[in-house]
Amino acid sequence: MRAVRREEFPALLALCEAQSRVDGGAAGAPGAGRGYASADPIELHEALFDPPLRAWAWLASMDGRYAGYAGASAGCSLPDRRNYLRLESLFVQPGTRDAAAVERRLFLHALRAADTLDCASVRWHLPAAQADRLREVLPAHAVRTDPAHYLLPVRGAAG
Repeated sequence: MRAVRREEFPALLALCEAQSRVDGGAAGAPGAGRGYASADPIELHEALFDPPLRAWAWLASMDGRYAGYAGASAGCSLPDRRNYLRLESLFVQPGTRDAAAVERRLFLHALRAADTLDCASVRWHLPAAQADRLREVLPAHAVRTDPAHYLLPVRGAAG
C-alpha cells in the first residue's frame, strides 16, 4: 500500500478503466455519462504529480499485481474554514483474495493521509453498499450525513 508514483500512472489508469467496466456506467457512479474515460489523462496526471498537488492516489498490490486503488482530491469547507480530503474512489479488482481486507486497508490509508495533510475531515462519494462495508473501521466520532449529490457535466452543456 503506497502512494502512486509517476511510473505507476499507467497502472492507475488501468485500474480506473477496470472500475468503469465493473460499475458499468451506472447512474450516479463517478464519471457516469461524461465520456471522460477515454479522454487525455493529463489533468489527472498534473493533479497527482505537479505542485500544488490537488489529488492523491494509493495503490494496493498483492501477489505481484495491482489489486486496487483509492483516490482522493482536495476540498475546502467555507463554513468550517478548513480543508478536507474528499475520497473520490475506492476500488478493488473483483476476485482479489481478501478483497474486503484490501478495501479496508486502502480506506484506512486515506484516513491517515488526511491526518498527515492536517485536514479537518474526510468526506467520500462511495456507493452505499461500499460505505456500509467500511463502517466497522470508522472511528466512533464519525458522523453520517445524507446530502444529495448531483453529477452535472459542464462540457458542452452551454445553452
